[in-house]
Amino acid sequence: SRMRQTAGRRSAVSRSELPRAALRAAGTWAGGTALPAECRELVALVERSAPTLATNNAIYRDQDRVIRHDHEMTHDLFTRLAGHLPATMGALRLEGLNSMLRLYRYVQGQRFPPHMDHWYRPDDTRITLHTVLVYFNDDFEGGETRFVERLEQTVRPKPGRAVIFQHKLRHEGCPVIRGTKYALRTDTVYAQRAA
Repeated sequence: SRMRQTAGRRSAVSRSELPRAALRAAGTWAGGTALPAECRELVALVERSAPTLATNNAIYRDQDRVIRHDHEMTHDLFTRLAGHLPATMGALRLEGLNSMLRLYRYVQGQRFPPHMDHWYRPDDTRITLHTVLVYFNDDFEGGETRFVERLEQTVRPKPGRAVIFQHKLRHEGCPVIRGTKYALRTDTVYAQRAA
């Protein structure tokens, strides 16, 4: 897979400079998860996939998007992030990541105004609880992810940086001022624990 090709060198990935205590207090984590070469390959994948303007709630949502179901890439990403995810949430246990990957491209002027992400139920026993964002590049201006309540924190995209937060945290994708921003979104999936 695109992320697995350099998995043997994962230890070279640096941790985020963000204050971890503040992030953890709001159920958020930021750190590195992919190497720059992997990120360049993922940007090329987004472009080859011909992203189009997201059509659901197009007045509100302003980014180009590709939806891709990729179990191998999802598994590889989960392997890298599992140590930073709660193993249990109440009566639920961590199962993995949602294989429906949303690959985003934001060009100059595009943004995602303040909003909250919502849970999704793949079936009667599983539910998504956290948003996972992975940034692929930083050669643009603007485009930060800004949390607007409970935690006033702004995350500047860097290649390979992952940000994990509870769905109900209000946040926004700030407008891209210059250049093009690329990112991936997925979700944590939790399942009911066996009785």
